[in-house]
Amino acid sequence: MEARRTIFQFIEAQMSSLISTFVDFTLTAFLVKFAGWWYVYGTLAGAVAGGATNCIINYNWTFKGSEQQKRTIMLRYILVWTGSLILNTTGTAIVANILSHDGTAKAFGIVMEAKTLVAVLVAILWNFTMQKKFVYKT
Repeated sequence: MEARRTIFQFIEAQMSSLISTFVDFTLTAFLVKFAGWWYVYGTLAGAVAGGATNCIINYNWTFKGSEQQKRTIMLRYILVWTGSLILNTTGTAIVANILSHDGTAKAFGIVMEAKTLVAVLVAILWNFTMQKKFVYKT
C-alpha cells in the first residue's frame, strides 16, 4: 500500500513540477529573450516564481500538508527550495557553458536546453525526495 501511495505522490509531484516549470521557464524566457536580462538572473527569477507555485500546489494537493503546521512546512520548504535553486542555477550555468562553443553561453537555445536538462534531474533526484521525506514527511 505504501508503494502505491508513493507512486501516486510521485505522479502528482511531477504534474505539479510541470506546472511550476511552465511558470519558471516562461518567466525565464521572457526576462532573457525580451527584457535582456543576463541568463543567470533570469534563471534565478524563474526559479523563485516556479518554487512558489510548486509549494502552493504541493501543499494543497500532492502531499496534503494541511495536517502539519504551515510555519514548519514553510521553513522546511525554503531549505529544500534553496538547495533546488542553487542546483538549478549553478547547474544551468555549468551545462550552458559546457554546451557553448566559446564558453559564454550567449545563445538563448543553449541556455534553455541546459535549463531543461538540469531542471529534470533536480526535480526527480532532489525535489521529490526532499519534499516527501523532509518537508511533508509522508
